Amino acid sequence: MLRVTSLAICFAFIVAFAAAALGQSLPKVRAAYTSIGIQFDPVYIMKELDLPRKYGVDAEILFVPVSSRAVQAALAGEIQFITSAGVANINANMSGGDFVGLTATLNTFVFKIMASPELKRPEMLKGKKVGISRLGGASDFSIRYALTRWGLVPDKDVAIIQVGGEQEEFLALQNKAVDAVVLSEPFATLAIRSGAAVLADLSQLGVKYSMHGFGARKSFIQANRDVVIRFMKAYLEGIYIFKTNKNLALNVLKKYTRLDDLSLVQVSYDEMSQRLIRGVPHPDREGIQTIIDQLAKTRPQMKNLNSGDFIDASILKEIEDSGFIKKLYGN
Repeated sequence: MLRVTSLAICFAFIVAFAAAALGQSLPKVRAAYTSIGIQFDPVYIMKELDLPRKYGVDAEILFVPVSSRAVQAALAGEIQFITSAGVANINANMSGGDFVGLTATLNTFVFKIMASPELKRPEMLKGKKVGISRLGGASDFSIRYALTRWGLVPDKDVAIIQVGGEQEEFLALQNKAVDAVVLSEPFATLAIRSGAAVLADLSQLGVKYSMHGFGARKSFIQANRDVVIRFMKAYLEGIYIFKTNKNLALNVLKKYTRLDDLSLVQVSYDEMSQRLIRGVPHPDREGIQTIIDQLAKTRPQMKNLNSGDFIDASILKEIEDSGFIKKLYGN
């Protein structure tokens, strides 16, 4: 880990020195990640190793725990890249935004429904309270979609309670403030070890759903395409390091989740490695269409939206066509 970190720092100094020698400063951007969990580990790696600087971008990568707040900051021009799932982007665009997803590192749900052990089947959630991170976010969308599949009506048959991040969800379940919660790893395994039961693994529903990776505003991409390409190269290298340097990935995840138990992050890593999209994580229209179809059940005006309007596949295609991916993986 120290060797990789040292190399990254060396690259950063070389790039910074070259820019200074030319009398130039690196373009500055801000990026926001909106949750703590294994699915964000490539972003944490990117931040820890300052990979954007290697590609000529001065990036401040911030934790903004509410997707809607990150979207508002992006609309105000304060943040240029956000890791929100498609739900927040689509909702923002319905109010006049212009967000598009640039990648989709996961193509299905990542969450597990963790519940009090007396709840044995999903239909037993009727009359119960389910904790989520934030209303309007990925965990909210996921549980609403699942409840509908199970014949339950969200907010009528099952109360959906916003409690904060996944750490707060875990504590809410442990303290019996809610009957079930929507968790990703490593917090799902932490809940199991504390006596909770897996009521459902939503990844087993077989639903196409675009999750995570970065998005940006169309207007920013059009005005700063070269910066976007450089930043996305840094993110793609973060994914590469996650896949190929397990020890570094685990240590970074321990730091950001604040979990000292290596076995917990090990379980998370092994699961994420299986689910991470192989090859280039191109944004997926089918995954966006799932979101549109579900939202249209309560907002019919969304029914005729075009899923292609919410992604920009050209950035990753340009990077892939340049040979960057093959060079990165040594193909």
